[in-house]
Amino acid sequence: MSSKSAKRRNRRIVGGVVAAVVVGGVALAVVNRDDGGGDAQPAAAENITPSARGFLEPPALADRVSAGELPPIDERIPSEPFVVGPGVLLEEEHLDWEDGRYGGTLEFAAMGASGFVNIVGTTVLRSPGQTTEESAPNVVSGFEVDDDYTTFSFTLRDGLRWSDGEPVTTEDVRFTLEDVYGDPEADRPAPSWLYTAGDPSKSLANLEVHDELSFTLTFDESYGQFVADLNSWIPSYAELIKPAHYLKQFHAAHADATELAALVEESGRGDWQTLLDYRDVPHWEVGEPRALGMPTLNAWVLDESGENLTRYVRNPYFWHVDASGHQLPYIDEIVVNRVVDSDALTNAMLAGQVSLASGGEVALNNMPVLKQNAERSGFRVFTTGSFNNPLQLFLNRDYEWTEAGSQWQAVISDPQQRFHRAIAAAIDDEAINDAVYFGLYGDLDPSWRSFDPAQAGALLDELGMTLGSNGMRTYPDGSPFSLGITYPVGSSDVNPVAELLRSQLAEVGIRVELTSLEESLFNQRKETNQVMASLMINDGPGWASGISEDYLPNHKGPWAPEQWQYFLSRGERGRPLEPAMQEFFELHTSRKQVPPQSDEGVRRWEELVGWFKENHAFIPLTGAQVTPTIADVRLRNLPKEGSPVNLDVYIGSPGLWFDQD
Repeated sequence: MSSKSAKRRNRRIVGGVVAAVVVGGVALAVVNRDDGGGDAQPAAAENITPSARGFLEPPALADRVSAGELPPIDERIPSEPFVVGPGVLLEEEHLDWEDGRYGGTLEFAAMGASGFVNIVGTTVLRSPGQTTEESAPNVVSGFEVDDDYTTFSFTLRDGLRWSDGEPVTTEDVRFTLEDVYGDPEADRPAPSWLYTAGDPSKSLANLEVHDELSFTLTFDESYGQFVADLNSWIPSYAELIKPAHYLKQFHAAHADATELAALVEESGRGDWQTLLDYRDVPHWEVGEPRALGMPTLNAWVLDESGENLTRYVRNPYFWHVDASGHQLPYIDEIVVNRVVDSDALTNAMLAGQVSLASGGEVALNNMPVLKQNAERSGFRVFTTGSFNNPLQLFLNRDYEWTEAGSQWQAVISDPQQRFHRAIAAAIDDEAINDAVYFGLYGDLDPSWRSFDPAQAGALLDELGMTLGSNGMRTYPDGSPFSLGITYPVGSSDVNPVAELLRSQLAEVGIRVELTSLEESLFNQRKETNQVMASLMINDGPGWASGISEDYLPNHKGPWAPEQWQYFLSRGERGRPLEPAMQEFFELHTSRKQVPPQSDEGVRRWEELVGWFKENHAFIPLTGAQVTPTIADVRLRNLPKEGSPVNLDVYIGSPGLWFDQD
């Protein structure tokens, strides 16, 4: 153990029990209760006899247990299960928790395999909702952090098992860090969050294994942000803890050479490295056919993935239980039916073929027809907040940076930010909200920007972007100016918002050219710095908690992609940093030193937000996003209407259940 362990004065936290965690002397959390609370459903109502440990065997698994295909429930649940109840999976004020009942199929319709429905609940630590203030051990049973945020110690749950019944041990962590990320032959770089301060140019976390259940990760510098990464479903557990017993058959250091060569040939992947990468399925893609057979810690296990549907069945070894003794998930299976387009998706909802849909699947402009048909189709329609900001406008500071005499660079690099400020002032947020979002989106915070077309015109005049005879502005050298806005084809709001932007900017003399692209082509142009300006959503509500960092210069719409490359490569490639960008990266790096929602973390985040506003890293078009949702009227343990929590984040919750009464 690191010598820094002597500094620890933290209280060990145990999943499903205890009540507080202290990280580096800073109180971060109130952990989940073990009383379960809520209106527990008695076992007798389901005719299930409790086991010796007080657990209820899911009826869907009883025949397999009787046939000897599965161990009884007492042998499948860890010695310290994660106990769910009020305030555990979501903050108590956003969810009226009820212990549920077993049974049913949750039906979705999607235009892909939709692995997203199965990523909730399997983070290393667990904070309810979109915060990292209330951290409970989840995959682990114990967690400690030293005072300078460099040493993080973990204890895996005793008896935790993969979905195929194999034990989860520190060998799964060692294999991940040393044989996958740490083996040059494997050619698999680690995700950025496992490097010191989240910076791949710095050292990878140093692993020290103590026994089969406990291990320590140590970083060279203070890295309080790591607490948020451990809570985030974006990396999930799967980037730190991989099923070694399964993946070793695809790794040359462990597999029999003859058997591995046969697997490579059978797969047509060319070499073992490519095969390993193919079989080690990222958690975003757990619905893809290649995930079949891969052990998981998710609540549901992929059982079928075909052209028309994806099916998941309950994981018999899932370690969450409620206070009544139910092993979660309550629902036996999830079925995702493939549809060809958004119209087919809406028709499936109207036909009562969808149990739950939210986010991009339910367009606001479809809400009237959905509400009209809700009773007939057996669902209810309501709205919640979102994990996403609505569409933002990104102006690329690095576009044409290598072109001598670039007029774009002449206006976008203005130290007074007059072009950014003019574009921001020319956009009427209320008109966009009313026309596209039925006035349901929130009011725009004026500290970000205010609609003022007169000010926009004056700023453009100061820049020398004068109006020509056609009423459109020129570059300062008199050459024609046109703002090219490129965006990926996606949500139903992007085209009407883009058209409104075009007409609003034309009012101050800015000609706009719109280009919509398939996502893959958009990403190609983004990576080659061919995007002048763009429209994209981002994860703004998740930034303060550290769950997401897609404010970075090339993570969504590119706003300084070449300076991002310079920062990542420590000056080996990309564009040298402008003074303002140097300040940005200093603020961003400083923030990572402490837990995001500690007092100091909040202060540093507010500094970074101030930089965003002053430098117009992105330009918000409306206020806070509202997410429409439809849900089967029988579904329980859903967030309350009006909750700020995005249902997309909760849509695969193992706590959902069907009330059959």
